[in-house]
Amino acid sequence: MTSSAFRIDAQLHAAKLPAAAHRIFLWATPRSISTALERVMKNAEDLDVLHEPYTNAYYFGSQRRSRRYGDQAAPPEDPFEAGVINDRLRAPLETTPLFIKELAFQGEPYVADDLLQGARNVFLTRDPRKVYASLIRIKPDFTEDEFGFTALERVWNRVQTLKGAAIVIDGEEFRADPDAIAYKLCVWCGVRYSPRMLSWEDGRIRKWASHERQSQAKWHATLEQSRTILPPVEEEEIHIASGHREMVDRAETIYRRLTADRVRPDPR
Repeated sequence: MTSSAFRIDAQLHAAKLPAAAHRIFLWATPRSISTALERVMKNAEDLDVLHEPYTNAYYFGSQRRSRRYGDQAAPPEDPFEAGVINDRLRAPLETTPLFIKELAFQGEPYVADDLLQGARNVFLTRDPRKVYASLIRIKPDFTEDEFGFTALERVWNRVQTLKGAAIVIDGEEFRADPDAIAYKLCVWCGVRYSPRMLSWEDGRIRKWASHERQSQAKWHATLEQSRTILPPVEEEEIHIASGHREMVDRAETIYRRLTADRVRPDPR
């Protein structure tokens, strides 16, 4: 075990978190390699994984923040109402921890304080310029809320106020050294790690429902065709539209603040 892993253990002990079954939130900005990290965790032994439970509340529920995808009927197994989602997440866990991946902008308006306070909160983000370059190709009319950085900061601030447990990961560093980052993440989360978690035959997270074609399915094509974590690629020059420059500047300030003390991929 490396010094970094020892530091992670110290953070975990200081948070006085339970050693038995527990909840782990992965809070992310869009296009930050978050679903690929979720796919890695899906390969862990003795870990249940839940994908974006608040998406439907944000886009389709009675307290929705956006009408981007129109109106949809809620299937009983996939609720749209935040209160129902929170109650389901509060349900007692028996022996298996629960890993909950969520985009911060979708979950922050709805997640209850007691869930944040009692969970281990992992924050995943990426250079805002790279997030921008990827997001604008798929959702060219995205809002600042959907860009995700202000929402990620709001979740971070809430967890800090509640004195909850939190660590930060950079998505680009995860791509560059997935073994080191996934190992340290598992140590902190209390999950058994194996390098076998980094590869798969089927990249799908789950089968998408008909109402999820726009809100889910189209976002994960690259992952679903993959067999492992794809390494970073050299980016072409990124052009930021003039109307977006102030938004990206705000995001860069948040990014620097949150990643200053992040988990780093140093040698084990």
